[in-house]
Parts: sequence; C-alpha cells; structure tokens
Amino acid sequence: MSESSVSPPDPRPPVLPEPVEPAAGSRLLVFALPLLSLLLSFSGSAALPLIDRDEPRFAEATREMGARGEWSVPFFNGAYRLDKPPLIYWLMGLCFRIFGENEIGARMPSILLTALLCLFLFLMGRSLFSLRAGIVAALSGATSLQFLIHGRLAVADMPMVVSIVLAQWAILRLLEGARPAWSWILWLALALGFLAKGPVAWAVPLVSLLLWRFLLWRSPVPWRRLHALRGSAIAVGIIALWGIPALLSTHGAFWTEGMGEHVLRRGVEAFDGRPHFWGYYLVSSLLSLFPWSAFLGWILVSLRLNYSSRSAFLLSWFFAPFLLFTPYATQLPHYLLPGFPAFFLLLGQAAATARPRRVSLAIFWTLWSVGFLAGSFALLATLVRPWEPPYRALRPALGALGGILLSLCLTALVAKATLFSASAASPRARPSPFFLPIGLGLSVLALASSFQVLGTSVRMVEPALLLRSLWKDLPRETVFVASGYTEPSLVFYSGRRWSMESGEKSPGSFSGTTAPFFCVRLERERTLRDALQWLLSGRMPVQVLPTPSLSSARSNDVGIKTARIEGFDSARFSWVDLEVRVGPQPMESPAKLP
Repeated sequence: MSESSVSPPDPRPPVLPEPVEPAAGSRLLVFALPLLSLLLSFSGSAALPLIDRDEPRFAEATREMGARGEWSVPFFNGAYRLDKPPLIYWLMGLCFRIFGENEIGARMPSILLTALLCLFLFLMGRSLFSLRAGIVAALSGATSLQFLIHGRLAVADMPMVVSIVLAQWAILRLLEGARPAWSWILWLALALGFLAKGPVAWAVPLVSLLLWRFLLWRSPVPWRRLHALRGSAIAVGIIALWGIPALLSTHGAFWTEGMGEHVLRRGVEAFDGRPHFWGYYLVSSLLSLFPWSAFLGWILVSLRLNYSSRSAFLLSWFFAPFLLFTPYATQLPHYLLPGFPAFFLLLGQAAATARPRRVSLAIFWTLWSVGFLAGSFALLATLVRPWEPPYRALRPALGALGGILLSLCLTALVAKATLFSASAASPRARPSPFFLPIGLGLSVLALASSFQVLGTSVRMVEPALLLRSLWKDLPRETVFVASGYTEPSLVFYSGRRWSMESGEKSPGSFSGTTAPFFCVRLERERTLRDALQWLLSGRMPVQVLPTPSLSSARSNDVGIKTARIEGFDSARFSWVDLEVRVGPQPMESPAKLP
C-alpha cells in the first residue's frame, strides 16, 4: 500500500513541515489502538442491562431466530420484525453461541467491530497523510462520545459504519489508480452494508461521490475504475441470496414494511412525534463528536492550508449524511454515524499539518468549557439534594455520567498539549514524551471506571431484572400481560411471549379458569423533566396514571398475589412504579393472548 503508487494526479498544495515520525512503533499501534477501543467498549457492557427499546428487540429476535432455526426472517415476541436486514442477527447469533444469551453476547458484535473501525482509521490515516494522522484518527474514533455509546450497543449501526468505511477507502484507492482487486473490496463492503442496515449503506458513498465531483473538487473522475456494472451485479447477487427467500417467505412484507414503513415513512413522518428542527444535526453532531468537536478550528485551518482531492473527498463524505438526513422527518443523533469517520481522518490531517490559530483555540475552549460544565453539573447534582431511598441507585449513575464527560475533557487537554501542539512547537517547548501515555492512560482508566459504575448502577434499577425473581419459577403455560409499561426488555429477560396493551386499556379482571398469569401495570411515572425540576427546586411532581379495574381485586380472586416494583425506564428516561399481579387464573379475553 505504498503512497507513491496511488498518489492523485492533481498537484497538492504544500503542507507545513513536521518532524519525522518514527516508524518503529507503527506495528505496535496496529494492536494497541484496537485494544484501547476494546477496553473502553467492554467496560461496563456486561453489567449494563439491555437498553430499551432497540437492544432487547435485536437480542430477542436473534434468540427467536435461533429457536426457530429460521435465519432469513427475524421475529420478536412471536411476530415478524422486518425493520432491519439480517446481518446483525447473524453476528449476534454467532456470539450467543460463544458468550451465551446475555448482554455481552448481544453486544460483542458492536464491540469487536468498533475495534476493527479503529484499526481501519489508523491504517487509512497513516496511508493518506502520516503516522500521526493515523494515531489521531483512531484515538478520536475510540473516544468520541457517540462511538463510546454505539460501540457497545446491540444494534445494527456498527456493521453498517464499518462497511461504509471500507467502501469509501476502496473508492478513494480505486480513483487514485490502485489495483482492480480493490473493486472486490468495494462491492463486497457495499453488499455487507446493505445487509446490515439497508440502502443507507449505498446512499452515503453515492452522495459523497457526487458532492466531491460536482461541488467540493470539481475535477473529472475516472468512473470506470470503480467497475460499477460488474460490481453492482455481484453486490446485488449477494444480497439476493438472502433477499429473495426472505421476500418469498413473508409474501413481500419484508419490502413493504422494511422499506415502506421504516425507511420511506420515517422520512415524511417522525416516528417519535417530535417536531422537525432544521438545525438539529448541527447541534447534535457537536455533542456526538465531543471532545473532538472542540478541535474543529484545527480542521478549518488545515483545510485552508492543505486542501487537496483527498481532503475534499473526506469533507464530502462527512457532509453526505447531513444532506441525507437533515430533511428526513425522523431525527436521531446516531443517523450521522456513517460520516463521522471522515471527521476523524480530517482531524488526523489537522494534527499533522496545522498550527494552532486564534480561531481554533477559541472554538476549542468554548466547546471544552461546555463539556466541563456539563460534567461538573452532573457530579454536583449527586450532592445538592438529599436523595430519596428509591432513587439512590441512580446517584452513582449520574456521577458516572459526570465522570465520563470530565474524562473526555481530560483526553482533549492531553491531545491538545501533545498531538496538536508538538508539530508546531520548538523542541524545548514540547511536553515530556511520557506526558501523552500517562495523561491518556489516566483518562482511559477514568472512562472505563465510569462506564463500569454506570452499568452496575443502572442494573440495580432495571425493572425487567427486578421482576425476574417473581416470574422465574412460573410454569411455561403462564400468561404474561403488560399494561402501560410495555418495554421489550420484558420479553428478552423473561424468555416468554407477552400480550402488550396500552396504558388506557385495562388488562381485564382475573376470573375464570385455573391457568396461571403474570401481569405488570404502570401505576405512575416521574419523567426527566420532573427530575430536573426536583434538582433545581427540590419538588418532585408525579404523573399519576388512571387506575383501571385491575387494581380493585374482588373477593373471589383467591390466590392472587400482588407486588410493587420501582425502577428506571431507559426508553423514556423516567422512574416508573409498577404493580405486579400473579395468580392461578388467566385473563377474560384469551383471544388477545399469544
């Protein structure tokens, strides 16, 4: 992968001189940087319960596919789950066999793929720019806030992101004259990306290519080097090996629901009911990329001084998800994940070539201060109010969130003092060579410890785990019903099928035959807004839900046991009070039951 054989034909502007980087440690970094990512993603992942609502759905669908022996069509709670292609289920099924059907088994595909992403970023940055660029790209990818979150989640995003990174790397290599073998990597990556999360894996490279050709670089492109006709036929053929059987077995529902409901309809109707905000991603991306968004000024200076076809390609890649999802009705911060690797590579180029300027320092200290204040507020919030006994388990969780933000602030300071200043400073002004490993080691240790505390604390208040002791000895014929509180974690942690009913409906009365039942009903809820009001004013308003007829047990309901459980609903970010009723009788309407 020599630089001379693939250098672009366009003359590149001169770059700022930088010290000669030693290559002796390059091989060590190939292993060290992915291991760093593994450490951060693994920390707390075994303790943290599956986060509602997506993680339990993916994990339970994988388990049900394995139980059915049907690996082309996913099911959840006995019904089709057609909103995502099957690659993540296949990977999770393999990890379930190795690590067991638990949290770490469900999350291991994302954890391993995040480490692979860091390796790709290091190799790309080193190949495109310099060794330091590769180090900064991989390090920022491993420690940015959104990748610290999604790098451990049992969802389909990381397989898609890794596929896009590999495809974009292959595109750039092919357009710069690399061997045709890269075309096989390109189209195989696009096929896997589609199997991971559908057409977005093709849309991001296509939009970035169009931006590069017609707006940000505007030079002729040797399109024939991509072998689009042959490659797309191969990719479509790979996808068809799964797609055709899946369409036939679902009678076309995989297309109409997967594409119609979860792709097209979400583009015109927000599935969560939130209003559309055109500046949403401009704000959310600064938070998602923290603390490295604080180095945005360095990137701007570097682009002005060292603009080339490669940096234009990376800029197009970064902007592509913004163009795709800004007009999209459903807005979620992780939709921009496919473009973030380009930001890390541009950051690597900036670390290798750009001197700090007044604008870059102003942006750095502004965004760094916001992160520091947020982390400090989270820590102080654990002390300013006397915590009631039910909520005390959340106290270390809030402190852990503050620790994560402050650890990221420390990472930014270490990077600014070493990786972003050494190239411009005189030898006497450079920090000690031990400053980077010691400072980075302290921040990584603090990050890993904070995630471990967070996972352990949230596990103590996860409702589904608190309920396990009540349902673990019930017979298989037990009827499970949830009313109001209908989170998918109930299905995964119980291993049973549930009848889910909205909060306005009553689960009915308990009379009739002698079959056992287990019913969970949401009684009241304290929302995040209530919690903020409590932190600021000391008052905790409570949303009391209407009580259906279930709460009034009748005299002939013999053998029914009741209990109350309080816990943290991670899907709604609220504290919930649940009523549990266990008895020997089923519901009056057996037609509704699974």
